[in-house]
Amino acid sequence: MELEKTYIYQVYLKGSFSKAAEALFITQPALSIAIRKVEKEIGAAIFNRGQRPLTLTHVGKIYISHIKKELLLEQELKQQLDDLHGLKTGELFIGGTNYMNAYMLPPYISRFTEKYPNISITMSETSSDQLIELLKENELDFTFSCDEEVISSFESFPSFSDTILLAVPETFFLPERLLDRALSASDVAQGRHRSESTTAVNFKDFPAFNFILVDAHVNLGARTLKIFEEAGASPRIRIKVPQLVTAFSLAASGVGAAFVSDRLVTGREKGLRFFKLQSPYAQRHYFLLLPHRSYTPSAVKEFIRLMEP
Repeated sequence: MELEKTYIYQVYLKGSFSKAAEALFITQPALSIAIRKVEKEIGAAIFNRGQRPLTLTHVGKIYISHIKKELLLEQELKQQLDDLHGLKTGELFIGGTNYMNAYMLPPYISRFTEKYPNISITMSETSSDQLIELLKENELDFTFSCDEEVISSFESFPSFSDTILLAVPETFFLPERLLDRALSASDVAQGRHRSESTTAVNFKDFPAFNFILVDAHVNLGARTLKIFEEAGASPRIRIKVPQLVTAFSLAASGVGAAFVSDRLVTGREKGLRFFKLQSPYAQRHYFLLLPHRSYTPSAVKEFIRLMEP
């Protein structure tokens, strides 16, 4: 790619000339001169310089869209050339939330790296909505989602599932009818919550208690609000947190009750009772999503095969 286009794309990515200059290891005046030269040649401004962060003009949007197409073609060419070496070289860019990267993906990453040791892997970690934006921008080779609306917008493959449980500190008062349905951490680790013989409970049957709420931008947080709505419940929100793992740790410390994934429960946790929920939102089925590209690298295809049941 021409040097000036690289400069312009970095300004677009960083949202400012100063940050782009720092990333490019050049001075800001030199960067500004280079971009002014391009703008003079095309007869129009690329950036609205009076806005912070910088935004694109109409011409700028057209210009950046062409740069993205060039980048995608270069990327696909590199991937096809890598594939000629039979997975003896190449790279994967995987996107996941903290929960996915730390708890769901490690077994698959381990199997893949053992089989293909020369494929380098870069993992991005951010919120679900930001991951989808990165996928749209072709910054990732794949990511994951359990949102049906999102899944329908991409080529997708089944990957893994989990179950959302209600975790309640043992210090919280619960009536006998609920205590009879409580599961221990060991029960969950052994999969008893997945048995048809284990009775599910409705969230509306629980007394009011302090609750730990996960941010609604996280899938679990969005589902939490739907569970509240279907149960007609308004729990006392003790604290709001950005991550599922944080909510689980706080619940284990007795701060409040929380919805957690069964994948987090090792069986060694103390001081918590777990409950199987009577809600369609308690089951999550994740799919691996591919970006909108004309070429899928062999490394991606192999990772998909490794995730097949």
